[in-house]
Amino acid sequence: MLIEFNIENFLSFKDLTTLSMVGAKSFKEHQESHISERYKNISLLKSAIIYGNNASGKSNLLEAMGFMKSTIINSFRDALMENGERSFPLEKFALNTGTEKETSYFEISFIYNETKYRYGFEIDYDKIVAEWLFHTTSKEVYLFKRDHQKIEINKSSFKEGLGKEEDVKDNVLFLSLLATLGKETSTNIVEWFKNFKFVNGIHDRGHKRFTIDKLKSDKQFYNWVLHFIKYLEISNLSTTEEDVNDIDLENLKTKEKDEELINLLTSIQKIQSKQPKRDQLITYHRQYDKNNVLVDTVPFNFDKQESEGTKKLLYLLGPWYDALKNGKVLIIDELDSRLHSHLTLRLIDFFHKFNKNNAQLICAVHDISLLNKETFRRDQIWFVEKNQFGASELFSLGNFKTDKVRNKSAFDKNYLEGKYGAIPYFDIDEKLTQLLYGKRQAE
Repeated sequence: MLIEFNIENFLSFKDLTTLSMVGAKSFKEHQESHISERYKNISLLKSAIIYGNNASGKSNLLEAMGFMKSTIINSFRDALMENGERSFPLEKFALNTGTEKETSYFEISFIYNETKYRYGFEIDYDKIVAEWLFHTTSKEVYLFKRDHQKIEINKSSFKEGLGKEEDVKDNVLFLSLLATLGKETSTNIVEWFKNFKFVNGIHDRGHKRFTIDKLKSDKQFYNWVLHFIKYLEISNLSTTEEDVNDIDLENLKTKEKDEELINLLTSIQKIQSKQPKRDQLITYHRQYDKNNVLVDTVPFNFDKQESEGTKKLLYLLGPWYDALKNGKVLIIDELDSRLHSHLTLRLIDFFHKFNKNNAQLICAVHDISLLNKETFRRDQIWFVEKNQFGASELFSLGNFKTDKVRNKSAFDKNYLEGKYGAIPYFDIDEKLTQLLYGKRQAE
């Protein structure tokens, strides 16, 4: 389970920024449903929700998590593929002349197999500047520490790293190297990072394939989805294969007289015949006669005939089910887009109340109806806003003093009134009208 994530000098985050999933000990609300696991004296939250203005940095925070995961998983492989000359796709904070010369910092704390780990690294565009791994059993001790190419290993607690210190290149993470070599602890940590699942709520491209494949291969998931979406009046689901290219090449060939063009079309046909078919989802709706008696079901092409909200929901259910079933961390940008407010509330409520395997949800949203004390604890609600220097700042509702925020406060009303900051606005003034209509018309 995720405990804490830290970044510095990445995208719009200039200074050290921390997202914590540790529940505040003094908060008593939703303790049974919203606290996922208690590790020793730490209570970990099942979810975190992030609000903020457009372009405030909400997506950048989630992208930072994705960047860390990608770097860990692909570090060794990418260095090999690019002949050891790999440059990291790093985007430092661009609105300060000093940050371009500084490193970017990433660190994460988590629990795996009843052990707490703290892992992080500092990188520049073309090299690893620092890297470290600690674990906690009775107390925190280092497993290895790296300063450029100098690696110090705990000989009693991290024997798997011994003898490999000189094998790592300056653009490869030591953890990634050891995991590639099959070393147990390092492999387990990399596997934990693979359980970070990212979903873009604006479009379905990244998770559509995952959900369709799971519908085809997992009968339990198929039945779960069918029961979940019954309120949409969908009576059944199926998948069918369709050609990737919709152009009728055979018909074109019969109309052509140019032999060279016919040969070209024939060659294209041969290439297309070797391409894999793509799956198309079919939904079935009940059909009634004029007396409202059920007579049949009508198949719908899911992507062409169902609403955008229905498509968003069904494709989202794949990663949602996978996270809950297997105790993964699910990270969703724009969770609320294309979904009715009540549906989003019910999804989150389901995640809180029926989460038996310590899954966690981190999402960025705009929907103010989710900002209420019945849905979230104060320490689960986060805000992002940019300061006067263009840098994103992250802060929790749980950190406000009790004279501003109490458990009984109307979070949504206070937020819209600007009591917490991080609200979207623009000035409506006379000049704005004049620039739109011209001075004379505006008067």
